[in-house]
Amino acid sequence: MMLKLRILLLVFFSTVLAFPVFSQTVLLTDHPGTGSYEFGQEMIRLWWGSGEDEKHTLTVRPITESSERLVMLRNRQAELAVIDARSAHRDLGKDLRLRVVSVLWPNFLHAVVNRLTLAQPSVLSARSLLVHPNAMQAAQIWTSMVPGGQLSWWEQQQGLQEQGMLYDGMFLSAPVPLEELRQMLGRFETLSLASLEPSFILRMRQNSPWWKKWKLAKGFYPGQSQTVVGLASFSVLVARVDYPPDQTETWLKTLHQQKEKLNPHILFMNLDAKHNSLFRDTFHFHSRSRSFFGF
Repeated sequence: MMLKLRILLLVFFSTVLAFPVFSQTVLLTDHPGTGSYEFGQEMIRLWWGSGEDEKHTLTVRPITESSERLVMLRNRQAELAVIDARSAHRDLGKDLRLRVVSVLWPNFLHAVVNRLTLAQPSVLSARSLLVHPNAMQAAQIWTSMVPGGQLSWWEQQQGLQEQGMLYDGMFLSAPVPLEELRQMLGRFETLSLASLEPSFILRMRQNSPWWKKWKLAKGFYPGQSQTVVGLASFSVLVARVDYPPDQTETWLKTLHQQKEKLNPHILFMNLDAKHNSLFRDTFHFHSRSRSFFGF
């Protein structure tokens, strides 16, 4: 009886050992519906197409707060995390256990103005403003510069593409071009994208230095006949300092080769390896990332 049991156990363990061993890579993102979550889903698709799934399975876990994602990363509950620009500026310089793999896409601060209600195409001339929560810092600066201005928060606003905007202006931070905004600007000729005043840009960068002065070349949106001057912030892909160099390079190649592919996802269209040099003295980059970006 004991001999049969030993033989069965031997066969069982031999069978188990014969199966390939997969390691799991966990990527932490924001909740569904956000850019970072969409990025994670696209990475899963690319992962399966690249053959990396034969070595590592990629799992996306949505965690709403960037600070919680960083805690989980430190505690080895994940391998990578996408965090917002504010959290990157506030937290990454304080912890040498963490490293930036790559700066991701720029989120442009769209300032839309209603030329039907404004004499000047400027958000500082507006008296009512619709604001998406991802542009909260801009809204705070606007209220300090426009006494008596009325804010309306974007809470499941419906019908903007069909009915237009019932406010003097709007703030929205997003990668460009944003399809919903493109549709709205194409349909309503009284709405247009406006440059931010130098005084507004200065105040924003003094209070929220993670915003970079940014230009949007003409033609990104309907009716945009000239360059728009504004601000952009960057999402950041983070790992621990001991994340394997070969896997780091796999991520970097996957990210920065998509732009050359046929019909890449819009988030990858906005990736530019050169953007990382803007942060070489701000963030601690992974050693393989520094080599990849040439600094």
